[in-house]
Amino acid sequence: MELGDKDLTVALFDQFPIRRTWHEAEWWYSVVDCMAALAATPNPRGYWSDLKRKLKKEGAMYEDFVHSLPLPAADGRMAKTDCATTEGLLRIIQAVPSPNAEPFKQWLAQVGAAALEDTEDGNKQLRSEHRLKLHTVDALLHELVSFRGIVTPEQHQALTDANYAGLYAVATERNVIEMRHLPMLSDEPMDWMGVAESAYNEFQRALTATVVERKNLQGQTAITTAAEDVGVQIRLTIERTGGTMPEDLPRYRRLSRGDWVPELQDDAPAELPAETPPEA
Repeated sequence: MELGDKDLTVALFDQFPIRRTWHEAEWWYSVVDCMAALAATPNPRGYWSDLKRKLKKEGAMYEDFVHSLPLPAADGRMAKTDCATTEGLLRIIQAVPSPNAEPFKQWLAQVGAAALEDTEDGNKQLRSEHRLKLHTVDALLHELVSFRGIVTPEQHQALTDANYAGLYAVATERNVIEMRHLPMLSDEPMDWMGVAESAYNEFQRALTATVVERKNLQGQTAITTAAEDVGVQIRLTIERTGGTMPEDLPRYRRLSRGDWVPELQDDAPAELPAETPPEA
């Protein structure tokens, strides 16, 4: 069970509330809350402090998989607390002698899969629609600049890199793939986007095309510079309005091409029914 929104929720393990937050395309769980569930101690914060000292003494670099992230405290205010991903928690659990260890591991796997399935199934149709829109505006932009000096595959890739650069504060499309923890063989970050991330990118492509036409831009340098600047402006707007940056939005299961490419309609005329011969 979980309470809250998609970015900050409380999941329940055997009636123990486990706070978690969405960070860097993964769920991060409060380690202190997990200690309360695992060790059944009235002082989970002290238990975790003792365990950290033990791990450090044994040479376990827990800092590699534990980050301090803001979560709501008992007084309702946001306060930083130690959090870990599922992978990090599995490493911590190994050091906790608890009969709840195995049930907790199973629970972690279940809540992770359930959350992904819930968000995925509920948004798949809408994601598919936005994936098609993004493909369309992206293709139109590349078609537009083909008449303005961007011709070779390398030049088109430079434009693709620029489209992502300003919006994600990176240098290339490959950086987005790495930052979003996508399979390295993936060539389409768009296939993994949710609705909001797709919308950011749709706006960036469409506004870039508008700028190119209005300013009559020609050549790779002028066009890629404009594309990156448009992304920067959109990113600044997201920041000013308190939105979630595109790289921090949830990453979903990959949409296959069949999910978003419209089926071709058969234009052949329907077969007319055979005429009934007149009665004699």
